[in-house]
Amino acid sequence: MKGKFREWINRYLTAEIISTVLSIAAAFVVKHIWDNNIAAAYAGSIVASVSFYGWILFIDVRHSRIKHKSENRGYNYKSVLKDFRNLLVEFGPSEILDVALVRPFFMYIFPILIGNFMIGTFVGKIFADIVFYIPAIFMYELRKKHMKN
Repeated sequence: MKGKFREWINRYLTAEIISTVLSIAAAFVVKHIWDNNIAAAYAGSIVASVSFYGWILFIDVRHSRIKHKSENRGYNYKSVLKDFRNLLVEFGPSEILDVALVRPFFMYIFPILIGNFMIGTFVGKIFADIVFYIPAIFMYELRKKHMKN
């Protein structure tokens, strides 16, 4: 199990740090401009998703290209589709739940409960991440076990 935990940390930590910083910054900017907690929560959620998946996709494509090169195969449109498919399988169920309901709710409610917008937004993001990673890790492990890369 220790090896699995290390694998998950290696896979997700950098993307998580990038998305945390950018999502809190986006929420802060939107809150400052429009003074609207709901808009700030959605802005933070959207920026978190785009930055997180952008990084994961960048890493997956980089690894896939290296693997293809080591096997003297070209990285072509089928390779891109497989990388995209893997991303959808791994994160699809989590992302639908996350973007539609969980993350905006937590990023809206925690600033109210805590009484501090920045700390509440950060705490909301952490709670949303916990809910997000349970099905994402489950699907990642299933994908690795049952789908050819």
